[in-house]
Amino acid sequence: MNEKSELLEFLEKQGGALMSFAMSMLGNRAEAEDACQDMVAQMLKHWEAVDDDQNLKSWAFTILYRKCLDQLKKRRRFLGFFRTASEFYQEAEREQNKKTLKEYGLDSLLGRLKPREKSCLLLWAQEGYNTEEIARIMNCAPGTVRVHLFQARKKLKKMVEKSDEKKD
Repeated sequence: MNEKSELLEFLEKQGGALMSFAMSMLGNRAEAEDACQDMVAQMLKHWEAVDDDQNLKSWAFTILYRKCLDQLKKRRRFLGFFRTASEFYQEAEREQNKKTLKEYGLDSLLGRLKPREKSCLLLWAQEGYNTEEIARIMNCAPGTVRVHLFQARKKLKKMVEKSDEKKD
């Protein structure tokens, strides 16, 4: 594809869905915007090599998924370093986690899933991809996607049941 105007048109149509996916993965608007910006930069860099037959939406979600994983890795490295350096941070983090659990409900439950489980669940439930499409995006086997979906739903069900028991 040679027309960058096609990319702009695509981003106007799918920008909301892409940003929503990044927000759901990262839980932080600034990091989600960074991931989306990195995705657009990579798409622009490789735009000339894109086939007309290639599914732009799947390509964009594949890139964005990987950018989100990169952000999560950076966050873990930073938090790991920071935790060892400051007990104050640990207390603040515990307080923030309590606040998040109370205020955000489902987001906090999704946050407890492994990144791959969360990604599969979001691509399936939020974006409507089937297991084969998710497998292509995540570069794994469709059976692996089905396992991640099963595990995610099982964990969510258990978390919801526990929260219902606490309310009673």
